[in-house]
Amino acid sequence: MKKILLGFAVLALSACAHINQPSKDQRFVAYRDELKAQRIDHRITGVEEQEKLRDRYWETYGKDSESAGHFAFSMSLMRSAEAGRFPMQEAEALVEARQEQLLAAKKPKPKPFTWDGDTLKNFDEYEY
Repeated sequence: MKKILLGFAVLALSACAHINQPSKDQRFVAYRDELKAQRIDHRITGVEEQEKLRDRYWETYGKDSESAGHFAFSMSLMRSAEAGRFPMQEAEALVEARQEQLLAAKKPKPKPFTWDGDTLKNFDEYEY
């Protein structure tokens, strides 16, 4: 009996430990914030920040054409800003806005459904 109770206790604790783990989106955002702090402290450049973000993004979510275009744009923009050909604050704002759009596109979208009083109908097969 003692072994059974101990087994249940271990299972309950392991289930709780799994619940508190951050999602991959949360881990990516935390990494992005860490790199931003390093850039502000002048430990890395804006281009290095974008290169590291790109590598982590591709490691986390996989390579796709949307992210490749975003990071190419971001690195080019940061190079121009560091060279003084574009205002740094504007470059940072543009890059951050595009990153938010990129991350928002990765979030699952709710599927539409309807209730006819008898059956819940889900329209998974339709593209919107």
